[in-house]
Amino acid sequence: MASYVGIGCKSGTSLEGLDLCCVEFTGDRDTDVWGYRIVKVETVPYDQEWTSRLAGARDLSGEALIRLHSEYGHLIGKMIKKFKEKNDLDVEFVSSDGHTIFHNPAQSYTFQLGDGETVSRYLDCPFVCNFRNKDVAFGGQGAPFVPCGEKYLFQAYDICINLGGIANIGVHGNKGYDISPCNYVLNKLASCHDVSLNYDPDGRIASQGHVLKNVLEKLDLQSFYRKPPPKSLNVKWIDKNILPILDTTSYKIPDLMRTFVEHVSCKLVEACQDVQSIPDKRTPTKKMTVLLTGGGAFNKTLVDVFRRKLEKLGTHLVSSDKDTVCFKDSLIFAFLGLKCIFGEPNVCKEVTGGVSDSVSGSIHLPVSTANDYCLTYFRKKKSII
Repeated sequence: MASYVGIGCKSGTSLEGLDLCCVEFTGDRDTDVWGYRIVKVETVPYDQEWTSRLAGARDLSGEALIRLHSEYGHLIGKMIKKFKEKNDLDVEFVSSDGHTIFHNPAQSYTFQLGDGETVSRYLDCPFVCNFRNKDVAFGGQGAPFVPCGEKYLFQAYDICINLGGIANIGVHGNKGYDISPCNYVLNKLASCHDVSLNYDPDGRIASQGHVLKNVLEKLDLQSFYRKPPPKSLNVKWIDKNILPILDTTSYKIPDLMRTFVEHVSCKLVEACQDVQSIPDKRTPTKKMTVLLTGGGAFNKTLVDVFRRKLEKLGTHLVSSDKDTVCFKDSLIFAFLGLKCIFGEPNVCKEVTGGVSDSVSGSIHLPVSTANDYCLTYFRKKKSII
């Protein structure tokens, strides 16, 4: 058994900040059996200026976007360096999913902000990023990637659901897709209700509202929900198709939030029902377990509504430690980065719909270790030949 210590970084569509997770992976590359231990975690919030810049990035000119790509690389490079130094962390690699600005696999492109060469200027170890492009080039959705890591690290659960800006599902690490918008919409509604809020604490605003059946019907009619997986969502689609239905000038915001909570919980249950319809050859008589993670796992109103609906299916909702709940995505991107450095497949075609599994990610080397890294690789290659 060998151990590897790295940092995973994740910036979600909800714009809450950069999640940093230092984690130690212990495993055997021959058997591909892995475990993990979270060492240190932190969410570094974006200030108002950066929140505004990231939210408006899709409307920039080409030159302005390239400039932002570099400046955001400097920002997260400094964040990672400070996180390492403050906690005296000795890590062997860092991985980042970047911040998604464009994602349109139907037209064969995706773009995550945060230039890798710029970030690596602040590090003394390999930096891995740009995970999604290769899968899109293979005809895949380029998302979700988390189930590709769950396959190795969260095998104890039948279903993993992450309630981030977008809710997604992973099943035994062999299937996964985006279910519906989630915190991205709820956070916007919370800000409309009270400009001092970035989210709905504990789901309190939603708990004060009532379900608007006519609005719920319009949400449920979206064609995305009738598409079979693999499938993925993006912010542009949400802005165009979901937000106009949630008209804050015609309805009370607590009612809109409670309605959207109902919508999300129904879609989550439908996803679980689809999984239940697939026979599980491993333990066919066992009750299915669902692990819930992401910021939405702290929305008591959403979780309570979801749990009540799940109980009717005889499915068990399980909890985990707070760090895993909050930082599972960044933890898994650290693992995907480790697999990339190994030169081993880290994206599963069964999840994304690509024509092939792939070793995805761009490796950026700091000057201090580039020569050693390259020499080690070529010596290994020579010995194999």
